[in-house]
Amino acid sequence: MEVDMVIIPATTGQMGVLPGHVATIAELKPGVLSVHEGNEVAKYFISSGFAFIHANSYADVIAVEAVPIDRIDPNLVQKGLAEFTQKLSSASTDLEKAEAQIGVDVHSALNAALTG
Repeated sequence: MEVDMVIIPATTGQMGVLPGHVATIAELKPGVLSVHEGNEVAKYFISSGFAFIHANSYADVIAVEAVPIDRIDPNLVQKGLAEFTQKLSSASTDLEKAEAQIGVDVHSALNAALTG
C-alpha cells in the first residue's frame, strides 16, 4: 500500500519514514506505529519486531503483534499492568523476572498509547 509517511517506534526513538529514506534496519519496541496518508492517520500498537527500510522508498514492518489502537480495551490494559507488576515484585528466578518485566514494559507502552 502506498502512503505518505510511517512513524515507527524504534528502540532508538520514534522514527519517521518518508519516500527516499536512507536504507536501514530498525529494531522496534512496544509502541504506536502510525501510517499517514493525506489527512488520514491509522494507528496500531505493535509489541516488537523489525522495520526494513529499502532505498527504493519501500519499507517492510515485521511485528510480533499489531492491533489497531481503537480495538484495545483500557480496562484489560490496567488489569494486565497490575498483574505483571505484582509478578515482577514476587519473581524469584531470573526467568520469572524477565517474563514479568516484558509484561510490564508492553502494558506500560499500551497504557501510554491509549492515554497519549
